[in-house]
Amino acid sequence: MYNSSKLSFQIEVKRILEILSNDIYDSPYALLRENIQNAYDAILMRRQACDDDFEARINVEISSSKIVIEDNGIGMSEDVVRNNFWKAGSSGKNNEIARKAGVVGTFGIGAMANFGVCRSLEVVTHHITGNQTIKSFANRDDLSITEECIELNFLAEEREPGTVITAFLDDSLNLVVSEAIKYLSPYIKYIPVPIFINGVNVSQKRYIESFERDSDNLSLTEKIKVVTGEKSIRFSLSIKLTNQNIVKILCDDITKDGVHVSGNMVLTQGAGGIYGLRNYFGLATVPVAGNFNLGGIANLSILHPTAGREALSRESIEFVSKLIYASEFMIARRLSESELSDLNAGFLSFVSANRMYDLAKKLKIVVQPNNERWNLEKVANKIDGKKVYYYSGRDQSTILQFGNENTYLLLISQENPRRKIQLEYIKNQKIEEVPDKARVLKEYELRNLSMDELTLVLRITNVLNEDYLIADARVLIADISHSVPSLVTQIDGTVFVYISRRSAAVQHVLQIYKSEWALFASFVKDFVRNHLYQKFSQYVPSSTKEGADALQKILIRNKELYKYESSDMGKVESLLSDFAVGEIPFGEVIRKANTITRTHRQYVRSNQIGSVEEEIPSIITDETPQHDSFDQFDAVPPFLRLEVATEKKILKTENSYPNLNSFNLFIGLSERVVKSNRDFFLEPHTTKIIWSMHKIVYIFTHASNQLSLYYEIELKERLADDSTGGKAIPTTTIITENKIFIPIISELSTYFEISSGAKEFFVRHDIIADFNSAGVS
Repeated sequence: MYNSSKLSFQIEVKRILEILSNDIYDSPYALLRENIQNAYDAILMRRQACDDDFEARINVEISSSKIVIEDNGIGMSEDVVRNNFWKAGSSGKNNEIARKAGVVGTFGIGAMANFGVCRSLEVVTHHITGNQTIKSFANRDDLSITEECIELNFLAEEREPGTVITAFLDDSLNLVVSEAIKYLSPYIKYIPVPIFINGVNVSQKRYIESFERDSDNLSLTEKIKVVTGEKSIRFSLSIKLTNQNIVKILCDDITKDGVHVSGNMVLTQGAGGIYGLRNYFGLATVPVAGNFNLGGIANLSILHPTAGREALSRESIEFVSKLIYASEFMIARRLSESELSDLNAGFLSFVSANRMYDLAKKLKIVVQPNNERWNLEKVANKIDGKKVYYYSGRDQSTILQFGNENTYLLLISQENPRRKIQLEYIKNQKIEEVPDKARVLKEYELRNLSMDELTLVLRITNVLNEDYLIADARVLIADISHSVPSLVTQIDGTVFVYISRRSAAVQHVLQIYKSEWALFASFVKDFVRNHLYQKFSQYVPSSTKEGADALQKILIRNKELYKYESSDMGKVESLLSDFAVGEIPFGEVIRKANTITRTHRQYVRSNQIGSVEEEIPSIITDETPQHDSFDQFDAVPPFLRLEVATEKKILKTENSYPNLNSFNLFIGLSERVVKSNRDFFLEPHTTKIIWSMHKIVYIFTHASNQLSLYYEIELKERLADDSTGGKAIPTTTIITENKIFIPIISELSTYFEISSGAKEFFVRHDIIADFNSAGVS
């Protein structure tokens, strides 16, 4: 028989604090950010509690051995010191005063934020209603879950309320003042309270100045009341249009469901990404991309960050997206009355994406015979007794034939989205296309085709059926007038695709059939994607709202399959408090912390970098002539190479391949995204990218404009010179058997260079449905 006994469970508190605080915070300078946020919250609460007109201030001193953060806010009572500050997971800001004051932080991290980088902590505080000063002190090495280890001392005195926190740093840590200011700037530069770091004021900047400037250089200015379609959000919108054709907006007086939302939103067209603030304190980038490419500041009390500030909550993102769409709708309506609308790329993008072609009345169109430029609102099927036609081609003989003294000929632009808008607008005016349009001159029966042509027809039909879900498609080899390489039409539900055997692109694919049979299937897929998709895209089920609804159901089902990862694992910030109150055992803390680390981190090692040429040779060997003219930023399908499997996470090439839109670097999405959202990327989609500080955000939007997926990469290092920007890029998604690759733009490629060792970064992703569905009245 065994003799039994029990051991007490031992915890190395110092190591646990290091692990958990490093999981939550992205930099040792986060210690400063969290303490400054607490100091600012204390000032807000003092103002709310007593309406005292005091001279608020925050002083920060950084030296080689310690940092000191001093504020004259509300201070902490003995109860708050005991039960909130020194107790992880319990916040002293979950009360009425804090809510009315609009405090920034309510997570209850408390002292834990400091012990990741400091060896001891001293807190001296005096509450606004008390007559005693409380001094508390703790050494990290002495911390214990079971024993009293924090010193508390009390001194009866009358003095100004406030708190002084002194953090004595680890010997191995070297905080640089200039680097601290650089890190803190996005979070604190707009705070209206003076914040001094080693005597330098680093706050009190005014972001609204970007809207107030150029008062004498405006072609349009207006303030209007806006109500979203579901009536839940109301706000005032001030619009300015500069003589340089740049839109600026100010959104204020905001309410949601009748409740006032403090703050405002100041955005400028082409200013890059949108950065979220709460009561002037910086939170995170808002991954929202509208048609006008508005960038700037969203300072709103309704915004909430995650505990580590790696992102905003989904509800916050959706609220801003509704403000953006409602604002863009009103901008487009007002801009539609101006001649400048013809030159505003954002306006053209909005009209096309939302099919609001009635707003395009001031857009120009070229008219022959005299090469004039008319506003579309002037267009009718008969003008001055002359018949009006339109022509969407380039054939000069056709232009000369119909643009004469007896008829007007409207020449449709060759560039989208202007081309799409012009076509839709003039069709609504019942204007006829010139009768001599491209037409099928001869159809070849299957028995008259060569073996390679017959194989091409069968393969294209299979691609249309399997990849694009067009169940009833007929592909025919034909002779087509005007040297047109292909025509697509739909008759009684059947999609007819006519391919000219004289087309250079077709001849190239047929040559591959003869010389490189193994590559033939891949080349056919690329031929359909580059040369045919824009012509049959309107017949693809997934490009409709119904198709988007079906895709969303698939994505939801996939999300439920991975629910264990996203919900049962919990969040790092709650682990300590759960453990401290005995709700979970310590083994569960370690297991969950490790799982979260695996879930949110991505590693790329030098041996996981490969070349495009070696891993997917069939893509770069495609020398098919350039794809037919269409808007390069339109929704297009991915490159499918499902027969290829690769273990590389980054693909590089030194060459510039037009079919890859000249991108030289591609990064693989995380395995979790590949598993749960592969169906999304198989559909045609657009690609936009936003970058700021140390984050890069991709926004992929489904062809229906009803679904968007955002994918955020958070680098460990900051982008050089605080670079920020945002733009649409040509969709160049590559899908292999086990990977999904997306392009890295040249501006950011240096951050993914790995010569040896490994590179680590964090990723987040989410699906936002009905991104622009809210109407506006």
